[in-house]
Amino acid sequence: MQIKISTSPIFGRKLSSEEEAEYSDILNRGKNAVSKSENGKSILVVPTTSLPEKADYCTGVGYLGSKESFDFFEFAKKYWGINEIQLLPTGQFHQYDGKVPLYSGTSMELGNHMINLEKFLSKDEIARIAKQNNEKNKVNFSNIIEKNSAQENAIKKLYNSMPENLKQEFCSYKSIHKERLEPKAIYNALVELNGHDKYFWHDTDKYLYDDRIVKPDIKDKRINEIKSLKTESIDFYQFKQFLADTSLKEAKNELNKKGLKLNGDLICGFSEDERWANPKAFIKDSTIGWGQQALDLDSPEAEKLIRQKVNFYAARFDGIRIDASWTYISPTVNHAFTGEFIHKKDYGDKILNIIDDEVKKVKGCNYDLKNIMHEFAADPKNFNIFDGTQLKPYIRDRVKIYTSDYLSPDWGSNDNYLKRGWNKDYFIIGTTNHDSCAISVSEEQAETLSNILKISKKKLLNLKEFIKAKFAEPMGAKNTMLLFSNALGINKSFGANKNPSENYKIKIAENFEEEYHKALQKGEAFNPMDALEKQFVAQGLDKTEKDLYKKIVKYRKILEQKENSKPWVKIGIISACSFLTIAGGLYMYFKKNKEEVD
Repeated sequence: MQIKISTSPIFGRKLSSEEEAEYSDILNRGKNAVSKSENGKSILVVPTTSLPEKADYCTGVGYLGSKESFDFFEFAKKYWGINEIQLLPTGQFHQYDGKVPLYSGTSMELGNHMINLEKFLSKDEIARIAKQNNEKNKVNFSNIIEKNSAQENAIKKLYNSMPENLKQEFCSYKSIHKERLEPKAIYNALVELNGHDKYFWHDTDKYLYDDRIVKPDIKDKRINEIKSLKTESIDFYQFKQFLADTSLKEAKNELNKKGLKLNGDLICGFSEDERWANPKAFIKDSTIGWGQQALDLDSPEAEKLIRQKVNFYAARFDGIRIDASWTYISPTVNHAFTGEFIHKKDYGDKILNIIDDEVKKVKGCNYDLKNIMHEFAADPKNFNIFDGTQLKPYIRDRVKIYTSDYLSPDWGSNDNYLKRGWNKDYFIIGTTNHDSCAISVSEEQAETLSNILKISKKKLLNLKEFIKAKFAEPMGAKNTMLLFSNALGINKSFGANKNPSENYKIKIAENFEEEYHKALQKGEAFNPMDALEKQFVAQGLDKTEKDLYKKIVKYRKILEQKENSKPWVKIGIISACSFLTIAGGLYMYFKKNKEEVD
């Protein structure tokens, strides 16, 4: 008789149910101790498309509100202390030459990827969509966003056989959102009629919403014509928006119940249809960069459009990240075709105050404006946040988002910002963001981290130790952010690849917990207890908070530990195997003897 029991570690050392409560308490107390504050933001940055899916139902993108997404967020809350989720753009994506530039999507609508299929389709239907997906290990946008994609066809089937209760909800939705959605639906219909290139459109269609060119009666007549020609297309577009909005609302409510806030990413630009429908809000043939047309910030039309965009996000999210926030303060405007400089104006906090005001209209006058988070990380040539050596007043009292990508002795660290006198309530810092390159060792950064964390520079020249130190430094801040791929130990660029067609395609594995623990064993994933341990030693808290420090070290070791890796466990397994082998042998011996006697 031969019995084989594998002693190989299959999984990392998960926390037991008894350990989870203490771990969370230690993580919270440790974070408060090193940041010398309480109730800070701990933000996980993740696009919905990267969320995990089950293998049999892997359609190409993850869905906010799916069981797998909630499992992942619960895991992030438990292991990393996350209390807020920062989504990447949620608007409609478009592919260009195989690339999907997320920050060139739409501002005031939701993309097809925001429809939670679990809510509206059967498992068999989702499985059929998944069969069309030939990219199981990375995000596959084309299976979801393209016309006549597998998902599009499944939703069209639902549209054509809508149950009565869904039909009533949809009718109500269309009525409420008509002002925002009708121009978009009309534009999409015109693309079907005329093609994508507006250059070849008739002037009436090209300037349909510009009353300087198309008279109101001609506009109304043409819109009615388009509606009659493309009735179903227009209605189906709005149906998809209804499904996406319903999905987002329910997912946000569920996350809130779980103690997690949900933040939206308000992109700085506007899509082609949004510019077409609001021509007076923009400067003709202009750009602020990234292919984005410049707003005429002196016009009432631009203010109205900004308010509409802010309203859209404030109504759907707990907090808002303002993408490229400096473009509302000091935009550099160039000619879109020649690149010739047009002007650069300083609007101060004029537009920022409009944003604040609109958010409060939606959320109420008691809404905490610290939930509006501004990307001010611009090249000083484009926008300087300082007035002399001090922060400009309207920058000082707004939440600023930074990474340690440009870490140096006098920039890019919590340590430095505090020395500059920044208020810890008004900045967020993380190791990287969606635009960062893969983390690589830098001599200057290694020396900077060595001075902050009291770790030898020589040790930090090792990539794994360098990454651990990069995780540890922001831990001392009150408000921190963490890119999902970094946390899982995936040290790759997310949106800044040399091959742009690979941008935004990192996918969280279905067995993410197992993959995380494997990465921890290799010293590659984010271990919050390791980060706290480094901060405790650097700040001398290992001497003044001895009991807490011991528990931090204990849990750091637990997370790094391999399952069944302790010698006594292996001995126990070997002993058990030996006992079973001997017992089996004795049983066969006595059985044989008994048969011979009989």
